[in-house]
Amino acid sequence: MKKRPETRPADGKTSHEGQPPAASLHGPGYVGFLVLSALALLLYLFILYEAWVLHSLGGFLVALILLGLILALVREALHPTINKSSAKTLELFLIALAHIAGAWLTFELSHTFGLGAVLASALIGLIGGIFFPEYGAPIFCGSFVGMCSAEVYIHGYDVLLAGAFACLVYILGREVLNGFGGKLGTIAFGGTLLTGIGLKRQFIISPVPPFELAWHIVLYATIAAVLTYWLSVSFKWGPVLASAAVGLAGGLLLPFLHPVSGGMLAVVVFCASFTGMSSTERLPGIGLMTLAGLFTGIIFLYSMPIFGGAGGKLGTIAFGSSLAVWGYRQTFLRRSEKIA
Repeated sequence: MKKRPETRPADGKTSHEGQPPAASLHGPGYVGFLVLSALALLLYLFILYEAWVLHSLGGFLVALILLGLILALVREALHPTINKSSAKTLELFLIALAHIAGAWLTFELSHTFGLGAVLASALIGLIGGIFFPEYGAPIFCGSFVGMCSAEVYIHGYDVLLAGAFACLVYILGREVLNGFGGKLGTIAFGGTLLTGIGLKRQFIISPVPPFELAWHIVLYATIAAVLTYWLSVSFKWGPVLASAAVGLAGGLLLPFLHPVSGGMLAVVVFCASFTGMSSTERLPGIGLMTLAGLFTGIIFLYSMPIFGGAGGKLGTIAFGSSLAVWGYRQTFLRRSEKIA
């Protein structure tokens, strides 16, 4: 019989998947869990309201996804999987530097050099993953901060401040909620949201796309999530390189394939590529990833009027979708085990 994958809780002992590990939230991990959970719930609650006002069916679908997200957070709060880390002062400094450099370079490439947010972030992610693999994750996380709109974050110090806040959230939450695609984006969203609110900036409001574009959004989101997962797992590229490559391909190709809507579809592809960064321990198999990509497309549709211009919003959409699928999976697994 094939053995189940194992996770390692905080006490160093192993526990089989589906069984609660002997760990508990405390200290920085507890604060990080609360912050990440609050960010995901905040965005999804706003999206639920928007969807319910516009379309009753859309509101129902978003409510189902939000329920899965809540189930996942409750289960992880009660039986957390904690990856203990003992970062030294120098490492923390380099993590902070990676965040700020990723944010600043992405913002400059996006706005000063005109690459646009998707291409700039994907390029920085590729460079970080290839040349600085040990700090590829914080560099990529910082690049999501740098995707913020110049209409919201006007000055250079806005981006630096948002990158610093994101680094703080990264350090607080690095031990918890690992393996879910979009976590890095959620961290970045925390930095840009706090900065935008603190500086009293107005976020951008965009309309929900019409139906003729909506099905393209859901389709491309599903494909991008599965493709990223496949490159990351089957080809051993790892999540950062896989997501950056898919985002770069989408940013280059889709504007030519779809002259009118290609820019938005490239953003959708990059968003869903974050979903595909999920680990096989969290979402084992293409089927679950397909569902997570579908969730991502639906949430993206109704997120357009919410917190526009805030870097990391795309990752938070992916984070919530990945959590939702895992939450339903764990719930059904527990029920089947009880019946058996």
